[in-house]
Amino acid sequence: MNQAMGRAKGFANGFTPGQRGIILVAILGLILGAVALTNWVSQPTWTPVFSQLSGAGASQVVEELQAQGVQYKLADGGATVLVPQSQVYDLRVSLSGKGIPNAEGTEGWAILDQQGMTATEFQQNTAYKRALEGELNKTLQSISGVNTAIVRLSIPEDSVFAEEKQKPTAAVLLSLAPGTTLSKGQVRSVTHLVAGSVPGLEPGKVTVSDGNGTMLTAPTDGSGGTGAAASLANDADEQTAQFEDRVAGKTQQMLDQVLGPGRAVVQVSAALDFDTKHSTTETYFASPVVPLSEETSREIYGNPPGGAGGLLGVVTPTPVASGASGSGYSKDSRTTNNGVGKSIIEAVAAPGAVKRLNVAVVLDSNAPGGIEPAKVQALVSSAVGIDSARGDVVQVDTLPFDTTATESAKKELEQAEAAAKTAGYVDLGKKAGLGLLLLIVAIVMMLKKRKSGGVTTVDATATDLPQGLLVPSRVEAIGGGRRELGAGPGGGREDEAPTPAIERERLRDEVASFVDSQPDEIAMLVQGWLEQRST
Repeated sequence: MNQAMGRAKGFANGFTPGQRGIILVAILGLILGAVALTNWVSQPTWTPVFSQLSGAGASQVVEELQAQGVQYKLADGGATVLVPQSQVYDLRVSLSGKGIPNAEGTEGWAILDQQGMTATEFQQNTAYKRALEGELNKTLQSISGVNTAIVRLSIPEDSVFAEEKQKPTAAVLLSLAPGTTLSKGQVRSVTHLVAGSVPGLEPGKVTVSDGNGTMLTAPTDGSGGTGAAASLANDADEQTAQFEDRVAGKTQQMLDQVLGPGRAVVQVSAALDFDTKHSTTETYFASPVVPLSEETSREIYGNPPGGAGGLLGVVTPTPVASGASGSGYSKDSRTTNNGVGKSIIEAVAAPGAVKRLNVAVVLDSNAPGGIEPAKVQALVSSAVGIDSARGDVVQVDTLPFDTTATESAKKELEQAEAAAKTAGYVDLGKKAGLGLLLLIVAIVMMLKKRKSGGVTTVDATATDLPQGLLVPSRVEAIGGGRRELGAGPGGGREDEAPTPAIERERLRDEVASFVDSQPDEIAMLVQGWLEQRST
């Protein structure tokens, strides 16, 4: 053990303090990396056992997992419970068997099974409403981004004494996941889903709000009341703005490609017709088919000769002589019913048609090459579909653009790019310098290893030399033997005591010759003295 400790100590003494620090840091980093790797490998693979849970449901699941001693993690703000993958299926079966999770208000139709034979009509109606609310809660919670849904129904009772039948209403509260926003289409889907689940409930009678208290939709009275008018107005404004942005964007893109970026500005103002129009057109035309029916009639009337004459109802004493010959009457008629073609066209005009479109284009008069406004006006008119019968207008003017802000922003951008490029060069130079320094250190260490056999021991004392130079008094070398500074030319020490001036001159010459003969060893020696002074 002592020998091993001695060898280890000797091995450690062979390194400089800087090298020892580097080795120590490397060993600590290796230990920390091994610990981190071990912890990462030992961690299980986490899998959701339940997701999109309410606060009460997540609390039930966590309490049961703690009672069973199962590791778990919470995600999605507590709406998802994660467990080790190897236990996920067993836990789902065991928790579902215990009715977990079962938050309040999400019982569903199972609540009707708990009623007895003595339940009153009020209890039955209340249980039915609670069951319907629970089913709607679970249905809405299955929508992506909805953590919790609470539905409250107001279903009035039927009464034979009421003149007007009250309609049911509904209120929906949605707790959304962080960063989730429902679009108008999704909100409309929620309202129709709830309305379609309750008999007699209209979509306009459903109010939807989010967890922040923001109303996503407003109820209406079914006759176009204030809520309906506000909702329709908002939809009309949004559709108009989208139409204007789409037309202006396409026109701006075309002008930028033709005239160059920043040389034209387009503004579109549109009036859309959101009235729903229903029209019916009936057209009759002759049908070239065989007549549907045909009828012919003939009448004949005759008076034979020698018949009685005179006036009817008048008695005359003398008979009127009749004509010598008889008289007659005949009539022929024919009726033909021909088929008549009939066409009925019912048309419903969808809202959103363009009633009027105004386009304003401003061109930069400072643009080089010149721009002809007439050509631009004709081009824009064809691109946006201008109809003069509707009263559409396209106005093109040429004005000087104010490019001060653009030039300032461009200059700042160029300065930022130049600064970023300079910083990149500086960072690259630092990295290159550090790599070069490491390379030099490695080369020096290799050279020191090669020359470490030349000098083993150096003893030094302070001597009164210029600039406070420390002069070694004895140098022991492995290959060159021992040579004491201050000896005479023959190797022996002189008997006479030299003067101080002569002694300093002789020591200076010997030090100079020693530095010339072994510069590397002198550099190492001075470096060691400097390190000792710094400590």
